[in-house]
Amino acid sequence: MNKFKAEKIINDRFRNGLSIRNLAMKYGASISSIHRIVKNHRSSHQEKPLQEELPDDVAMLKALLRKERLKNELLNNIIDIADQELGTNIRKKSGTGQSE
Repeated sequence: MNKFKAEKIINDRFRNGLSIRNLAMKYGASISSIHRIVKNHRSSHQEKPLQEELPDDVAMLKALLRKERLKNELLNNIIDIADQELGTNIRKKSGTGQSE
């Protein structure tokens, strides 16, 4: 299939929203060849900046995870101190005995 025809197929697929089956009927080509043209177009036009932004997101998520772990540790310490001062076990669920 020539390059001009492939560009028309890509245009119909992404701008006009035609299905691969409809494109195959319109251009008299097999579904597999249309699918291959669309797949090659997608792989050659994938955005690379997403990969470059990823390390910033990872660093931000690591910082957020660290903050949440510290918060969790702080809350656990608060519960431990309250248990010692009140002489109870706050973590134990009350009223969870066996039913008769």
